[in-house]
Amino acid sequence: MTIKIKTTVIGSHPVAGDGEEAIKAAVMDQIEAGIEIASDGQTRKDMIAYFADHIPGFRVEDGKSMIVGKIRPPEETPLVKDLLYAKRLAGSRADVKAIITGPVTMVFFAELAGTAPYKGFRDEALYRDISEALAVEAELVQKGGFQNIQIDEPSYSIGAPMNMAKMALEKVASGVKGTRALHVCGNLKRSFADIVKIDGIDVLSFAFKDSLSNFDTVDRKMLEDYGKRLGVGCVSSTESAVEGEEDIKSAIRKAVEAFGQDNIAWIHPDCGLRSLERDSARGKLKAMVSALRGMQCELE
Repeated sequence: MTIKIKTTVIGSHPVAGDGEEAIKAAVMDQIEAGIEIASDGQTRKDMIAYFADHIPGFRVEDGKSMIVGKIRPPEETPLVKDLLYAKRLAGSRADVKAIITGPVTMVFFAELAGTAPYKGFRDEALYRDISEALAVEAELVQKGGFQNIQIDEPSYSIGAPMNMAKMALEKVASGVKGTRALHVCGNLKRSFADIVKIDGIDVLSFAFKDSLSNFDTVDRKMLEDYGKRLGVGCVSSTESAVEGEEDIKSAIRKAVEAFGQDNIAWIHPDCGLRSLERDSARGKLKAMVSALRGMQCELE
């Protein structure tokens, strides 16, 4: 029996160069480390501006994303072009997943201009419109040939309105036919019980290296009751020092003991690695892959 747990990344990678040169550097770093489910590296812009640049109703000014009008679905997305390039680079060596910034995070980290037809950051119409726009974004990505989609919602751990968050995310995920993942970084104490109940999500990707309390917060029975599997963060995305393989193995063992091997889909860094030096990011990915491979016998 082979290990069912796969290695992946959360998405962002240190930027080396511009445009396709940066994407190539990010993808090749992942491939050379042995990552099985890679990303395009999210090297072009920050996670908000990348989507705000082409979704009607947003405008990016001096690096700031602003909601300036009614948010409408995009007619096309540059994400497909970047993903296709990443897929060509990866070839048969790795799958490539699409990463979309979630509706709540798009709202929370943008400025709301007076020209926008919304009452504020908790206006249900705002979440309805952004979720419809991102649902089309996901549809365009799937038409481009990508079935694995990860939605990033760091806002879920810092006070998101979870009733509207659930509605919005379920709308985005509703048309996705492949694996649907949700990444939430940080402490889950206030939000796990709501996150696990979100329909249309297959994998919940959380931080466990720098957020040790999540081992106590995440409930195995609730995961199984709601049909969710885990992505387990096992290396830090903030500390530059590369973890030793035994430390990574220890984190994986702890997750297996707490949640069951069959309930773990992936291991990955806690969050994106963009803030680190490239050598550090590459070292962490290589150590993570090597640690999981070294556990082959005990996980079979």
